[in-house]
Amino acid sequence: MNLNFDKEVERIIREKKETSPKVLNEIHRVRKKENEFIVMELRNAGFKVSDLFDLVNFKQTEFGYINLLLELLDSDKVTDPIIKDGIIRAVTVRKAKGIAEKKLLEYYKSLKTEKEKELIGWSVGNWFEYLYSDTYFDQIKEISANKNNGMSRQMFVLALGKTKKHKSESEKLLLELTFDNQVALHAIIALGKLKSTKSIERLTELTTDKNKTIKKEAIKALKKITSE
Repeated sequence: MNLNFDKEVERIIREKKETSPKVLNEIHRVRKKENEFIVMELRNAGFKVSDLFDLVNFKQTEFGYINLLLELLDSDKVTDPIIKDGIIRAVTVRKAKGIAEKKLLEYYKSLKTEKEKELIGWSVGNWFEYLYSDTYFDQIKEISANKNNGMSRQMFVLALGKTKKHKSESEKLLLELTFDNQVALHAIIALGKLKSTKSIERLTELTTDKNKTIKKEAIKALKKITSE
């Protein structure tokens, strides 16, 4: 699962604006140290990498690192949010399905601050959207419905559009979430994926929304729902 470089640039710019040079230098020092620690752990386990993000940005053929990285996710030796985010992205692979779910859900629930949830929690949601399984529908629904989870819900909400067994439940929640500015866009896209005929009236309303992106996605969702 490759990094979104536009988002990475935005994050770096925001980090520089919000942080003093002294604090920023310390953050980067810790980040570098923790990256080196993970690389050493991976090398000791037989994986030839020079950077944690090699596992994110380059195609892998061996995935024995999954359990190792999951163990390191909440290690006392790994504290930097970007490194934790890198771990989650590195295990966002099909081979992790059936292995990582319980750990990632537990970790998501342990996140305390809004900043942690926005960065790390969002990536956990991305994992569940990419590797969706109805087995975890109840947990995904609970996270999506809880407004205290903020923007970290976005990809969990999008995942609701992939359900096979719980369409009615998913439709009901997604319709409610189209009124929630933090996740409305993702709810609209998910309703389109579900081909939810129950959402036609609401989506039609949103085709005149002032937000151009909302308007565009509502039109696209309606086309999916009404096409043969």
